[in-house]
Amino acid sequence: MTRTEREPALLSAETVADYLAVRGIFDDARGVEARELGGGVSNVVLAARRGDRRVVVKQALPRLRVEDEWMAKRERAITEAEALRLTGKLSPGTVPEVLDVDHDACALTITAAPDGWENWKQRLLEGNVDPNIATRLGNLLGAVHTATAHDLEVADAFGDLEAFEQLRVEPYHRTIMHRLPAISTAVDAYVRRMRSNRVCLVHGDYSPKNVLVGDGLWVIDFEVAHYGDPAFDVAFMLNHLFLKRLHCPQAAGELDICVESFWNAYADTSTVCPSVDCALGHVGCLMVARVDGKSPAEYLTEPERKIARRIGSQLLLDPPDEIVQALALVERTVAELAASR
Repeated sequence: MTRTEREPALLSAETVADYLAVRGIFDDARGVEARELGGGVSNVVLAARRGDRRVVVKQALPRLRVEDEWMAKRERAITEAEALRLTGKLSPGTVPEVLDVDHDACALTITAAPDGWENWKQRLLEGNVDPNIATRLGNLLGAVHTATAHDLEVADAFGDLEAFEQLRVEPYHRTIMHRLPAISTAVDAYVRRMRSNRVCLVHGDYSPKNVLVGDGLWVIDFEVAHYGDPAFDVAFMLNHLFLKRLHCPQAAGELDICVESFWNAYADTSTVCPSVDCALGHVGCLMVARVDGKSPAEYLTEPERKIARRIGSQLLLDPPDEIVQALALVERTVAELAASR
């Protein structure tokens, strides 16, 4: 088998029009406007429009666009399509519609978000903070976790952990275990817990960058979806909100409200809610990983990285049992480091 047969050619803005015509998404390749969307490291993502119809094509990359070598199975695109379909069935209107799945090219085509919708991460980084969005995301996550909890069909359909290991556990947890031996044992305990506590559909990348907001709300990017530990999704969102709080001190109060709103909404909705200390221990793992792992948060400054490393290590090694205590830790650590300069 040749390399070309093993790995279909990657799509581009120049080739996607013909591709969409062949796949039956558009009637004709003529008149298609296409462009590559930025921001992702694991997929080719292309926006295409013909007339009034707008779509997005995602094709999984075998090697991620990061400094460290980072490989992942391309079949994760197929898993993403199935997870989108399931979530759309459980909570209509909260995810884009899947229009086509190409098993050979490891690609999927979905509806594009309406004009004017924005990425929530970008809004937060600009200091535009709406805690109501956090509440809605907590309710949505809790509802999906509850609806899929202990479901044998979901467990069978999403039981493969390979993509999650490749895109989360290895570059996040195992990398910091190797680079920071002092916290290795504590991190390993959370990895073991995730492996043993598999109870519902887990998004695996539940973060502001994967939320589109307008007059509605969509969650996207389900490529590491799996049947696993709900604590991971909760911690993933909380970690990103904590990191935004470090980076956007002008919006600290509103972001604190987002943290509490997300947690309270999730806890009120979910039947599989982890304990607060368990969730915050996972946050600690992820916070350190976004500084010292293979995928560091690109917007953090060096002083902010130092703060995140310190807070993350403390949450990991001695997690509090109340969300407000974690918020107090963040505020105290920021103040202490500012005073020491």
